[in-house]
Amino acid sequence: MKIIYKTQQIKEGLDTFLFGLKDLSTLEHEINLKDLKDLNKDIFLAINKNLFNKDLETLESTLKEIDKYKVSGILFYDLSVLSIAKRLGIKTPLIWAQDFLTVNYQTINFYEKEGISGVLIPPLITIDDIEEISKNINVEIMIYGFGYQMIALSKRKLLSSYFDYIKEENDKDINYMIERDDIYPTKEEEYGTKIYSNKVLNSIRYINRLKKAGVKYIILDDFMIDDFDKVKNIYERAVNEDLSDEELISLEKEIESINSNTSTLFLDKKTVYKVK
Repeated sequence: MKIIYKTQQIKEGLDTFLFGLKDLSTLEHEINLKDLKDLNKDIFLAINKNLFNKDLETLESTLKEIDKYKVSGILFYDLSVLSIAKRLGIKTPLIWAQDFLTVNYQTINFYEKEGISGVLIPPLITIDDIEEISKNINVEIMIYGFGYQMIALSKRKLLSSYFDYIKEENDKDINYMIERDDIYPTKEEEYGTKIYSNKVLNSIRYINRLKKAGVKYIILDDFMIDDFDKVKNIYERAVNEDLSDEELISLEKEIESINSNTSTLFLDKKTVYKVK
């Protein structure tokens, strides 16, 4: 298992990173392709926006440009990426990262035949489900291991509309939406508004099971995380050393002492919504 760092910038001593691309990604951290020229790092790039006809020319030229560099993989959401990449004969590995859809092995196996080499499984299913999927697919598995998770994306400028309505100036980069007793970080971008989970995903107690399941990559996200370097160091121990489950639980408590707002989210409980 390898750690992928989703960070604001390249950090010394770390090998593998995930960045977005301007106009084609919803990630907070972006990189210019020209910066990859002499970069001796494993870089994954996200093209994970809904794309429209007006975006396809940019997408095609970007895919051609990416193939000139040593890029470890493209995490894609819109299926136009897969279609155009196949037509162009793009050699960079394609990782299916379509959020809520990458949660069953039959569909993953279908897209393997279409040319994907990996899949990003979102933290919306249990650890048991991830293990079942791993037994029934042949492509590499990537998961989010730590960080706030984007749970909704609206194409509307929700914060701008709200502050216009109450006739106030919004001078904050991050706002917070209150729903009952929960508080959800909310951020507006040029392409819309992102709403994040009220808890920080922390999967460290399941590292041994994820390793055994053959998960290839685990993503650590520093967005809105204080003392990320301390969390990073703890995860590096869990991933690189042969620790017992009891020792992993102890590391989980260390992370809780750094950030008390952590949770396993749905890794240990089913995502069940009943319609009344």
